[in-house]
Amino acid sequence: MAYRRVVALLGVGGVGKTTFAYRVLGVSDTPVLTLRPSYYRFYIGDLEIDLVDVPGQRVFEVAMKFTSFKIPIVDRLVYMYDLTNYDTLYAISELHTIFVERGSRVAKEYVVVGNKRDIAEEIGVFIEADEIASSIGASEIYYISAVKDPPRVFQEILLGKS
Repeated sequence: MAYRRVVALLGVGGVGKTTFAYRVLGVSDTPVLTLRPSYYRFYIGDLEIDLVDVPGQRVFEVAMKFTSFKIPIVDRLVYMYDLTNYDTLYAISELHTIFVERGSRVAKEYVVVGNKRDIAEEIGVFIEADEIASSIGASEIYYISAVKDPPRVFQEILLGKS
């Protein structure tokens, strides 16, 4: 029996959402600027996953549209940021505030993913998300390299730790 899970990737531009999506899908193309939300359907075993990749330059606009839903429309909301850029982490808090202020619980689960771990280690800048993750009620935090990590890392983020 197949079942379905909706996962949305939110974060400002340049944090690696599309790279993450491409890696999950096994697409080897180099990502280009995402201009509109992209929807991908794929399967992990019997689980049907609908992955929503939101363009970073329109993420606040999309978040406002999400607030019109008063029930969770997403099973797992993955907030992504760049481990080397504090502003991208702070944007998660701003995005989540939109949902809180409008009384909208968009997702059943919230997760924070710090991307570009390989670059952060190379340059010696690694911005952790513990405080923001706690303040938004995120159940999990991951630190990844969307370019270099193996597929099992992405599956764990999509499915949750079990």
